[in-house]
Amino acid sequence: MFEKDGFAINPIIPSEGDKVPSKLNDYQALLILGGPASVYDDHQYLKDEERLIKDAMTNNIPTLGICLGSQLIAKASGAKVYRGARKEIGWYPVELTQDGMNDIFKGLKKNVTVFQWHGDTYDLPPNAINLAKSDLYPAQAFRVGSAIGIQFHLEVSKEMVMDWIREYEEELKSVSDYISVNDIIRGFNTNEDKLKECSRVLYSNFKNLIK
Repeated sequence: MFEKDGFAINPIIPSEGDKVPSKLNDYQALLILGGPASVYDDHQYLKDEERLIKDAMTNNIPTLGICLGSQLIAKASGAKVYRGARKEIGWYPVELTQDGMNDIFKGLKKNVTVFQWHGDTYDLPPNAINLAKSDLYPAQAFRVGSAIGIQFHLEVSKEMVMDWIREYEEELKSVSDYISVNDIIRGFNTNEDKLKECSRVLYSNFKNLIK
């Protein structure tokens, strides 16, 4: 979508040993996606990403973090990130706050069904605005300055999630009391079109933040 709208993309997919820029010179926005690591794992690239987030926030650069990305924003903002009471894998209801519906989720209804795949969570950073919540995790999305963190996934497709299921089969088995592959697939049959619309709204609202 970004490229279709005329943005140049410099994709960096860091892993151990990869170099991550320390500053966002000449960049207009920063996106941090999910991954299998936890922010408290001892990986240099996570420390580098956290430093990059701080640089973006210092310079008021629009930043969007999804799942692990949201946890990195929380940690960079001084909040505690830790293992949650229960993993969320599958389809869950989320309630958007009024602040959320006036911000990155503008144009969406208050109650949405989203796809989740996370075990960690975070406390709301100091001075953050809560944008979405659920019964299990009261801070499902937040804004702190120019950075927005979203714990859940609006960007996924069925093909993407099936890849995750194959790659992280053992993790899925560990929460078999809560979710099954068939439940996930049935969820896509019910929710995929709405999820795509939510993703389009999210993208449009974030794009409008980029100067």
